[in-house]
Amino acid sequence: LVHNLNYFRSLLQPGTRTMVMVKALSYGSGRHEIASILQYQRVDYLGVAFTDEGAGLRQAGITLPVMVMNPEPESFDTIIRYRLEPEIYSFRILEMFHKAVIRNQEIDYPVHIKLDSGMHRMGFLPAETGTLCRDLVRLKNLKVFSIFSHLAGSDEDNHDAFSASQIDIFRQNSDQIKAALGYPVIRHILNSSGIERFPDAQFDMVRLGIGLYGFSSVDKNRLQTV
Repeated sequence: LVHNLNYFRSLLQPGTRTMVMVKALSYGSGRHEIASILQYQRVDYLGVAFTDEGAGLRQAGITLPVMVMNPEPESFDTIIRYRLEPEIYSFRILEMFHKAVIRNQEIDYPVHIKLDSGMHRMGFLPAETGTLCRDLVRLKNLKVFSIFSHLAGSDEDNHDAFSASQIDIFRQNSDQIKAALGYPVIRHILNSSGIERFPDAQFDMVRLGIGLYGFSSVDKNRLQTV
């Protein structure tokens, strides 16, 4: 696993941060054990699917920042209690989490804004960016730590034109949000195959997932199966 981590790190430009996804028990490898290794290896962020996964990491002694990708309203108090950081993908979730932050008397609570650049699964649409900017400026108790999106077909070269358009859409809309906020924000769109195939789109951080366990869309011989 460390060999694979170092391979992907070798592809990064200086200063690019790394978020590693440890959802679904780290793809069956053991969430707490993998997270401990990653913490020792000084990755910058961990990503989980659900709040209980993040709470379990905290209970196991993991202190790294943890992004929760599917935060549910009934788990917002737990997210705040364990200092987890939610993905915000809709106006409803944005408003509800802001109310939870106020209820817990928090200020500048970190959140991660997901933009829909073309995958059409979750996230704010380009047409919603103006309204989103106004809301983020209005909701003073939240602080945007990152803006991100997800590439739908970065592992297949027949989707390269679509991936390039996603990157352009993400760049334009995240630029608009950054300008409205007026403070530094981390941006990330590349997944494992994106790290290998789109080096010019690393922005500030990349998200390493299935590649950590030995899967490559470019050269599997460079990786070891975990």
